[in-house]
Amino acid sequence: MNSTFFELASLLSRVNHTEQEALQCKVLVETNLIDKQNQQAFYDYCREWKLAPWIWIQLNRLELHDHLDNEITQHFLEQYTNVKNQNDQRNEVAKQFLKRFSEENIDVIILKGNCLAHEVYHEIGYKRMNDFDILIHKNDWDRIQSIYLELGFIPLGFGWSGEKEKPAKFSHVGMSFISPDFKCIVGSQWGLKSPTTQYKDFIHEAWESAVEFNFLGIQCKQLSPEFHLLHLILHLGIYKCGIRDCMDLYNLLRVKEINSSILLPLLEKSNAVEKAFFSLEIMQLSAPNLAQDILNGLRPKRTSFLMKRLERRLKLQSITGDYQTAYNDYFQDIEKQVIYFNLFTKFHIKFLFYLKVIRLIYFPAKKYVLKLNDLTENAPWYSVVFRRLTTPGRIFSLIAQEIGWKFTILLFLKLGIDLLVSLKNYFIKKPSYFDYLKTKNIDPKEIEKVVKNIQ
Repeated sequence: MNSTFFELASLLSRVNHTEQEALQCKVLVETNLIDKQNQQAFYDYCREWKLAPWIWIQLNRLELHDHLDNEITQHFLEQYTNVKNQNDQRNEVAKQFLKRFSEENIDVIILKGNCLAHEVYHEIGYKRMNDFDILIHKNDWDRIQSIYLELGFIPLGFGWSGEKEKPAKFSHVGMSFISPDFKCIVGSQWGLKSPTTQYKDFIHEAWESAVEFNFLGIQCKQLSPEFHLLHLILHLGIYKCGIRDCMDLYNLLRVKEINSSILLPLLEKSNAVEKAFFSLEIMQLSAPNLAQDILNGLRPKRTSFLMKRLERRLKLQSITGDYQTAYNDYFQDIEKQVIYFNLFTKFHIKFLFYLKVIRLIYFPAKKYVLKLNDLTENAPWYSVVFRRLTTPGRIFSLIAQEIGWKFTILLFLKLGIDLLVSLKNYFIKKPSYFDYLKTKNIDPKEIEKVVKNIQ
C-alpha cells in the first residue's frame, strides 16, 4: 500500500494540477480510500511524512475531501490548523524585525518556505517550519543583532552575553535568535552554503539578481528563480529528502520560469552539478520528467559519494515503491549533541554528550544502519554486518557534505580538546549559557524544549 500512498501523496502535493493530474487524483482517492481503515492508513502516512497540512489543503482545492470520513477529516484539519497557527504566530513576530530592518534601510531576502508559502503555495499553513531564514549582507550583522536585542530576542548558544559577535570567516550564518514568546527562531545568513564545503558561493550575483517581494505588507526581496532553485538544491538533505522536502523543488519549477542558460552555468561554477543531479533525480520520483531538460545539461562525476547514494536510492524505490524508507535526519541528531556539548562548561556533563556523539557515529542503531545504506528491513544479516562496519565512514561523508572534510576533521579534534580543557572549569568558574538565561529570568527548559522540537 505504501507505493500507492506514495503515488497519491506525490500527485496531491503538486501545485497547479493539469486536468489529467486532477483526474488521476480523483481516481486514486475513489479506488484506494474507499473505507475508513484505508483512509486512516493514508492519514497516518501523511502525518508520518509531515504532509498532512498540505494534503488537506489540496484535497479541499480538488474538492475531494468529501470522500473522507468525518473523523479522518478532523484529523487532517487538526494538523493543518496547528501548523497554520504556528506559522501565523511566527510571521507576526517576523514582521516586527522586518519592519525595523526597513526603517534602518537594511536589505533582506526571505528564504525557502517562508517565501514559497506566498509565491508558490499561496497558503501559510502548507507545512511546518522550524525557523524564519533570511539572507543579509555580512556588514549589516552588527546592526541586525542590535535590533534583535532591542526587540528582546534571546541569543541561542554562544554569544549569549549580548556582545557583538563578528562574522566568522568559516561560516555563512550568524548566531540564531529566538523571540521572547518563543514563537520565532530567526536564522540570519550572509551566504547560501558554508564556505568550508566544496560548494562555491556567488552571493554577489544572488543579490544582484534578487527581485522584489512583499511579505505581509513589508517590502523585502526574494532570490531569482535560478538562485532559489540552487539554494533548495544545496539544502536538500541526502537522507532527509522525502516528498515534503522535494515538493518545494518541483513546485518552484511548476510555478516559476527557470532559465536553463542561467541555471546550468550557475550549477557548474558553484560546483553543485552532482548535488543538482542527485536532487532533481530524486525529485522526479514524485514529479516525473519535470526537470529532464536540466538533467540532460548536467555532467556529474558518476563515482562521487552523491552518485553512489543516488544509485542506491533509486534501487530502493524500485524495490519498495517508496524511497522514503531511507529517510532520516542523522546529521541533525549528531548536531544537537554537539550543540549541547558546547552549551555546558563542566567536564562531567560535556563528557556525556561527547560519548553520545561517539556512539552515534561509531555505533549507530540497526535502523540507522539500514537507512544510511538504503537497505530494507529484510536485508540479509551478513549485509547488515558488513554495512555496519562501513557506516561510520558514510556518516563522516554525510557531515562533510554539510561543513566540508577539513572542518569535519577539525571539529572532532576540537571536541576532544575542548573536553580536556573543560577540566579547568572546576577550579575557575565559567558561567554557562544556562547560567546566563537564569540571570535574565528565562527558564532554560523553555529553550531546551524549543531545541528538542526542531524537526
